[in-house]
Amino acid sequence: MTEIRNFPGNTFLHRLDPRNKFFLILLYIFVEVAFTDIRVLVLPFLASIILYLSARIPFKEVKSSWKFLLTIIVVISTVNALFTLLGASVAHPHVIASFWFLTLTEEGVFFALAALMRFMSLAIIAMTVILTTEQTAYAPALAKLGLPYKGAFVVDLALRYLPTYANELDTTLNAQMARGYKARAKGGLRARIVNTIPLLVPVAVGAMLSIYDVADAMELRAFGAMKKRTWYREVKAREIDYVAFAVIAVLLVVTIYLRTQITTYWIPG
Repeated sequence: MTEIRNFPGNTFLHRLDPRNKFFLILLYIFVEVAFTDIRVLVLPFLASIILYLSARIPFKEVKSSWKFLLTIIVVISTVNALFTLLGASVAHPHVIASFWFLTLTEEGVFFALAALMRFMSLAIIAMTVILTTEQTAYAPALAKLGLPYKGAFVVDLALRYLPTYANELDTTLNAQMARGYKARAKGGLRARIVNTIPLLVPVAVGAMLSIYDVADAMELRAFGAMKKRTWYREVKAREIDYVAFAVIAVLLVVTIYLRTQITTYWIPG
């Protein structure tokens, strides 16, 4: 099963202010949405790999998560390429091959590679941030950014319960197997989907019941009675965090400038 949780460490990313991590994700989203040129996209792609490796996250602990994400990314990119990108509309396309209603062009191939690189960059940087950030740091960081504490708490609860429901899905699968349910061990993405279908109803019911329990517990503690609240954990920026914020801001300015200069995608030759 897919496991998403925090892995403690003492690397630069582990010590980085969570607010800078949010800004980093926003920077990546802007870059990946603004550009289709593979020459530009390769830079954040390589940077995301370097950042992920620098976090020293044990691969064997997240191998199943990466298998699942990579399968989804490859499937989406392939479908996108087949129905949208292979017949990229250009004045004089360089046709590689034609089959039925599909036309494979050099422009479409590089456009498809750029799309795959965008998905991969976002997945890597998002996983890096999630795996290196303590779950209790999300809400205080969002509150420091000016988000109302109710909204910050909603985001905090959503991220905090991700591993809980992943574990519950695994527990439900084991319980169903004990009752005679046979899970398919092979078959790739299709087998994963088939295995998940019989588990959705009990997990969804359990999630709804736990939501009511959490809501009752918060109401008993007078959550929302005050317009402002304090946090048990305070998020404080250090000198390195200010430097990191300045670097992210400069990269954003450079990205905006490049966007005004590069408005199309590049094809070799």
